[in-house]
Amino acid sequence: MEKRVWVPFGALSKTAKIKRGISLSCEAGISLTSLIMAAVYGAKGDENNRLFTCLMTGLLLWVPVAAERVFRHRFSFSQHLAFILLLLGGALLGSVFYLFYKTSWFDCFMHVFAGYLLMIFLLMPLCRKLGEIEEGGLKDRRSALSSAFILFLCSLGTACFWELAEFVADVLFKQTAQGTASEEILQAIADKGYTGVAASWEAQKYVSVLDTDLDMLCHAVGSLVFCLHYLLHVFTKKDLGMGRLVRDIRADEMNTAAI
Repeated sequence: MEKRVWVPFGALSKTAKIKRGISLSCEAGISLTSLIMAAVYGAKGDENNRLFTCLMTGLLLWVPVAAERVFRHRFSFSQHLAFILLLLGGALLGSVFYLFYKTSWFDCFMHVFAGYLLMIFLLMPLCRKLGEIEEGGLKDRRSALSSAFILFLCSLGTACFWELAEFVADVLFKQTAQGTASEEILQAIADKGYTGVAASWEAQKYVSVLDTDLDMLCHAVGSLVFCLHYLLHVFTKKDLGMGRLVRDIRADEMNTAAI
């Protein structure tokens, strides 16, 4: 396998530098806001247990940047933008500013939105194949169906991973991402002598699976919309915004030195 060469920021084109600067500035802004809110919640006593979410949001914003250094390959501007929108809506507005618990429909909306946005990351390993499909004839366009199906299944896998992460956070860090047991049940668990993680684990047995099922269903809807959007682009041979997205990922301008 050919070793990837990390292209220094200074060697990128002017357009790539501007896009890179915009994405990193937005990610840094959201991260800083989350850390500031962590300090605010910590000073106020963290009544709604938001301190953990604030700290995790502040750290998650730098995962793509760290991954880029590890794999010596930068994500495209479209992928960074998708990540920014995902963390801005789901982590910052939804969790840090407590919108998930103040507005009933926002949780479903963000899971649908996440189902669509995460597909943009899943395009990366298939971008060469997708390019061949767009440039090929009817036979290649038909293979777009199988590619879309594979993307959809992979997206469902990310939804499963996310729900497992919520479960772990609820058990280990006393979060309420998947709901909480009633006060009566929590008191009964305490009366039995359960404390700490053991109490959280026992309480999860009485939490409804409705939240998890609904979250995964909404995620699947968002991913399905993306697949239909992609297939409509392929079979109509119209851009529809999807062609621009695929070209942005394939162009690899964030990893190419300016001539």
